[in-house]
Amino acid sequence: MTRAVGYDDPKVLQKLDEISDRASKEYSNERAIRKMYADWEPTEFAVKEYKGTFILDGEAVENNQALLDDHLIKTQGMKGSPFAQVFIEEITKWENQLLTTQENLDQWVRVQAVWLYLEPVFSSEDILKQMPVEGNIFRQVDNSWKQLMQQIYENTRALDVMKLEGLGKILIEAHKKLEEVQKGLNNYLEGKRGLFPRFCFLSDGELLEILSETKEPLKVQPHLKKCFEGIAALEFDDEKKIHGMYSSEDEYVPFVTEIDPNASKGNVEDWLCKVEDVMLRSVKDIIEKSLKDYTNKERDKWITTWQGQAVLCVS
Repeated sequence: MTRAVGYDDPKVLQKLDEISDRASKEYSNERAIRKMYADWEPTEFAVKEYKGTFILDGEAVENNQALLDDHLIKTQGMKGSPFAQVFIEEITKWENQLLTTQENLDQWVRVQAVWLYLEPVFSSEDILKQMPVEGNIFRQVDNSWKQLMQQIYENTRALDVMKLEGLGKILIEAHKKLEEVQKGLNNYLEGKRGLFPRFCFLSDGELLEILSETKEPLKVQPHLKKCFEGIAALEFDDEKKIHGMYSSEDEYVPFVTEIDPNASKGNVEDWLCKVEDVMLRSVKDIIEKSLKDYTNKERDKWITTWQGQAVLCVS
């Protein structure tokens, strides 16, 4: 029986070991990339319903982001391996796809956050009338957003969404326009604060809640304590005219002049400025009256007749 030439040669055996080791590591890299493909196969960009359209599901976004981060680390580590050269083209292509998906997802989340903030604002006819330019821009983005999310709803498979043509461009353009709308909205709010400085005590959300319902003066009631330290509520009649104010201790001060918010034609800051003026004059009025009444009653009865601020001031 003839022995195979060179199989007992240490150099040949070493070479065979090197080839075997290299092949094993190349196969390990191949299995790793196939495993990543398999991991994405059942993955979805899940959405949920929101006011007649759809938005990305927060939990799904977190899961997808975690998977992206994990696979990017693995792919970039694999790319630097000397045993990945056989698949370098495939690995590079997959890395680019993951990077693009990560960029798109980050942009997507940003667009969704701004859209969710602005959508209820520009659902108000009052805001649209006061900000027609920004309202028109928002409507463009709103239509684009709803079309995109409808498309995702019809096919949430992540591998298909990753390859969606023009996704990045759509999101970048939407974000750019929404930033323009938000800048205009911020200028609008600052303008209102300039007209009625006490609005500075309110957050943007609270101020928007008031400005989006200018035909409903009672919307101001929950925010009065922040605007006026001493006023807990205003007294409105059935016609929504204002006749007085209540403190947190439920003390009532009648206004010296009736205020009609409807006469301001939707300019909330206008009738609130009148409230501020009448508030000062009304407090002055009760202090003057309580001072005149001081000599007419015994002190214990006088104290219980008038409001606390008047009693302290006259005393």
